[in-house]
Amino acid sequence: MPLPPVLAKLPLPIIGAPLFIVSNPKLVIEQCKAGVVGSMPALNARPAEQLDEWLAEITETLAAHNRAHPDQPAAPFAINQIVHKSNDRLDHDMEVCARYRVPVVITSLGARVDVNDAVHAWGGIVLHDIINNTFAHKAVDKGADGLIAVAAGAGGHAGTKNPLALIHEIREWFDGPLA
Repeated sequence: MPLPPVLAKLPLPIIGAPLFIVSNPKLVIEQCKAGVVGSMPALNARPAEQLDEWLAEITETLAAHNRAHPDQPAAPFAINQIVHKSNDRLDHDMEVCARYRVPVVITSLGARVDVNDAVHAWGGIVLHDIINNTFAHKAVDKGADGLIAVAAGAGGHAGTKNPLALIHEIREWFDGPLA
């Protein structure tokens, strides 16, 4: 399976981790300008209304960079959405992401068809965090375009499997984007 167009021309096959509290627009912008998919959690914007300001800053700055450097455009950026029912900001944050047509959405803590469909409706792609092969199947079955294998040693909600073993299990049936 070929990479989705938004990822096909990356100079470096790297996604900057969406670090809780640490990641912010300036970090995302610099990662993208360096050829890395810059990312941050939507929940880092506090209060929730700040997400709109941050996405405006990111999209406007990267658009200006791309106009000034057409031969070396910035990599796309990603917003991490916690899709678990405990996230009472998800609807608001997804509306803001739709307004800015966020190119990559990283979903965590539950795969949801409605979220995947919303991202696809504005032309974005979804990469879903998984910790095992069972969750990988669920994510793809629910419409995720790619997977992020959160294996043993990773931060956040880390899995328990060796990364090489987990990647091997997933590659037995999935040939899409896998980080």
